[in-house]
Amino acid sequence: MALEKIIKSKRNIAYIVLFSAIIIACLWAFISAGVITKSFKNKLIDQTYKNKEANIESLLVTETKNGEKLWELYADKGMYSDSNNIVLLEDIVGNFYDNKAVKASFKADKGTYNATKKEIILYDNVILVYTDGTNIRAEKIIYAGKGKDVVAQGNIRIERPDEAIIMGTKAILKGDFSDFNIEGRTESHFYM
Repeated sequence: MALEKIIKSKRNIAYIVLFSAIIIACLWAFISAGVITKSFKNKLIDQTYKNKEANIESLLVTETKNGEKLWELYADKGMYSDSNNIVLLEDIVGNFYDNKAVKASFKADKGTYNATKKEIILYDNVILVYTDGTNIRAEKIIYAGKGKDVVAQGNIRIERPDEAIIMGTKAILKGDFSDFNIEGRTESHFYM
C-alpha cells in the first residue's frame, strides 16, 4: 500500500508539473503574440485612418478664393485617395471664371485633380472653349492655378471662328485666358 501511495503521489506530482508547464507555455505564447502584433496592429490602424479612399459618382469640385469662384468641374465618376491627394476623374465638364463670369468652359473624357498643388490635368478628347467662340482641342491640358499659364499638349487644334485654324504640338495659354502662343512646328489656315 505504501508503494501504491508513493506511485500515486508521484503520478499526481507529474500531472501537476505537466499541467503547470502547459499553462505556462500557453501564457508565454499569448503574451509573446500580443507583444509581436502590437506594432503591427498600430501600423494597420494608422494606415486605415491615413489612407482613405472613396469612389464617387456625380462629383462636383470647385475652387474659390476670397469668396470668388475660380473654377468648377463636374465629373460623372471620381476616385479619391488620401495617400497622394489626387482625384481621378471621368467624363468631365467645367468652367474657368474671371471676375465672377465664365471665361472658358472645358470637356474631357478623363482627368486628375491634385488637391495639394490645386492642379487640374485633362486628357482624352479635351476641348476648351472661350466665351468668344475660340476653341482648343488637345490630347492634354494642364491648369496649374489662377494666373499661371495653361499648357495644351498633343495634336493641338485652335480655331478662332471666322479668322483661323492653327494646328501644332504645344500651346501656352496665358493665365487669364487672354492670349496663347504655339510652340514648335505649326500649320495655319486663315479665312478670307
